[in-house]
Amino acid sequence: MEIVSVETDVSDGLPSFEMVGLLNSEVKEARERVRSAIKNTGFLLPPKRITVNLSPADIRKEGSFFDLPIAVSILNSLGLINIEKRDNGEKYLLAGELSLSGKVIRMNGVLPMILAAREQGIKNFILPKENVMEGAVIEGINIYGVEDLRDVISFLNGGSIESSPHIDIKQMYDEYYGKVGNLPDFSEIAGQDGVKRAVEVAAAGMHHMLLVGPPGSGKSMIAKRLPGILPKPDIEECMEITKIHSIAGELHGKAVMLSRPFRGPHHTITDRALVGGGNMPKAGEITLAHRGVLFLDELAEFRREAIDALRQPLEDKQVVISRLGGTYVFPSDIMLVAATNPCKCGYYPDRNKCTCTDNQVKSYIGKISGPILDRIDICVNTPVVEAVELSEKRGDTSQTIRQRVERARLIQEERYKGEQFRFNSQLPSSYIQKYCPLGNKEKMIMDKAYKSLGLSVRAYFKIIKVARTIADLKGEKEIQSSHIAEAIGYRTELF
Repeated sequence: MEIVSVETDVSDGLPSFEMVGLLNSEVKEARERVRSAIKNTGFLLPPKRITVNLSPADIRKEGSFFDLPIAVSILNSLGLINIEKRDNGEKYLLAGELSLSGKVIRMNGVLPMILAAREQGIKNFILPKENVMEGAVIEGINIYGVEDLRDVISFLNGGSIESSPHIDIKQMYDEYYGKVGNLPDFSEIAGQDGVKRAVEVAAAGMHHMLLVGPPGSGKSMIAKRLPGILPKPDIEECMEITKIHSIAGELHGKAVMLSRPFRGPHHTITDRALVGGGNMPKAGEITLAHRGVLFLDELAEFRREAIDALRQPLEDKQVVISRLGGTYVFPSDIMLVAATNPCKCGYYPDRNKCTCTDNQVKSYIGKISGPILDRIDICVNTPVVEAVELSEKRGDTSQTIRQRVERARLIQEERYKGEQFRFNSQLPSSYIQKYCPLGNKEKMIMDKAYKSLGLSVRAYFKIIKVARTIADLKGEKEIQSSHIAEAIGYRTELF
């Protein structure tokens, strides 16, 4: 991220207000917002030639947060602000959109902006009051929240504004996870013990997962309970998640995101909205789900182009979008959870209910391309729940499952200490031999599965990584044949 300097020259000549520096339309429109904001704050711009330059000129500027520094730069050039009274040799960063009345309006992307500026030695920030909480989580800086342009002028002329107190993320983190959450609980789900087991394995290793079953079997219900059992993000991950949501304007008043994101877009979503794009590329749902879950309900109903657009991001953990103005890279390290009916009517293979022909069944599932299915680690059927199961004692609570998941998470954290990856699902193939060695018996089982199921190389390694997670859940150091067998069972549903 580049720091932009705003320079203003006021000279005699034909009255005008020009802005230069490779500006987008919303930056050019700042001219009218700034002119009205200054007038409604009590100052009149003189009939002079005003030129504003946003430097460096070779980087395209976009967004409305240049309004405030442009207004301050103009007022300073007119002698209405004496920054030397406030300067004391220290640098100040200003950002914020101005309304026509002079009010300073909240903006997106404050957290990454402050972090980038701090790396360049800036410790003082003048920001909209509504954004103060977001920036206060960063240590060693002073943030001054302002409501309108009048506050800024007063402060820069030597007035007093209290800097925002620092928010202790560690304390917030401990308090958040010390409380019993109100998330939907796994104990509310009747039956489906095999599916719950598969979901636990998926959560422990952050593995991609597909649920296949008829309507009403609990696919969506199970998926929506995932946030209650996912491994806690560490503080570094929380900050990474928060930066993404800050830029996207998705914080909704929160200072920091303390839980893993769970995104569930509708199946009518376009490929651009899903993976990102546009003339000036923006992050899509897959990036907003970074370090968390992207849930695609009714997967076979999604547009083929949208589903296929996930291939590269799932593999590379990032979205790369090339445009004439440059290349944009968005992170996309997610756990993909998808759910689908087995056919159009939803009841295959129950021929008492299913009215689809064999060709219609193949056509429906065929909407999900082979390369996407190859990237799924775990696939499980969600059968119809029998009446007797509705009155039986329910299974473990989300809290109990989460404790097992957290234990497996700690094992992985210790194993991969110093590496660039955190979970078994993220393990590169080149590290399989180092972290997932197999005994002779286990190798024989894998070789047989490779030939009989016609596995791809990717699928072969995915089975081993799932087996590694199963072993971690049981607290066992070595991958055993029973772990391999269970992992293969989660794969055969795809064929």
